[in-house]
Amino acid sequence: MSSNECIRWQGNLACLRIDGVMVKSRHTIEGAHVFGPDSDHTTLAISGLSLLSDECTIQSVCIDGNIEASVLLACGYSIDEKAEWSISCGEDACVSISRGAIQKGRVDGFEIDEEFHSKISEAWLTELSAVSQGAYVSEQAYLSSSSARMNLTSQKMGDLLIWPPREMVGSERPEEGSALRGSGIIESWTKLSAGGAPSEFSLRAPILEGISTVFVRLIDGPCGVFLIADDEDNLPQIGGDVNFAIRRLYAQDGMIRYGLKALIS
Repeated sequence: MSSNECIRWQGNLACLRIDGVMVKSRHTIEGAHVFGPDSDHTTLAISGLSLLSDECTIQSVCIDGNIEASVLLACGYSIDEKAEWSISCGEDACVSISRGAIQKGRVDGFEIDEEFHSKISEAWLTELSAVSQGAYVSEQAYLSSSSARMNLTSQKMGDLLIWPPREMVGSERPEEGSALRGSGIIESWTKLSAGGAPSEFSLRAPILEGISTVFVRLIDGPCGVFLIADDEDNLPQIGGDVNFAIRRLYAQDGMIRYGLKALIS
């Protein structure tokens, strides 16, 4: 990829520069970039780092306070204030990842309905401050499993690959396998109405007009169920291709829970 090339990347807009990358939300209101319904500075940062991984190796980064450090750690990056690479967050739903000066530039986005954006933003704030909804997952349980889920780290029993990893009883225990490739084929999909969605999505489901999931067979064999990214505008098709990106899932105990969501190819 040449410098200054801007592309659509994991549902965002990414511009590769000479010394780094600038990632912006593709959504705008009157020309100003705003976050999509399940994205924030942290998801943009992970997206940019995954793009840069095709060009170079990044093991540690310096971040500002808008980035959720636990998510970067789960994705395999260490946090070091003296790291060569720095992640800086802009006010206009933008993240710069660079080894030098902050990456800047203008890239046109796509207008999003202002009322829709306002309602989704308010729903997230309420979800963060409200009593936990749905099946309770403790912070410890979430953090202990997040790395394997976000990185598609498999387990191996003989020739069988297992994902997501799980505790097993008995004498035969699986070994840790390699990271699975982040793409697959849709075997089935469903859309839950706002009234039928799990309660952890009860605030956002009516705004999104329901919650959609896909049952995916990964290229390497294992299957999994994934939420579809909230701003995905392609209709799922059985047999269709999907890729994945880190997005917000839900909030619990005042903490955003992140994970992989499906992007329809």
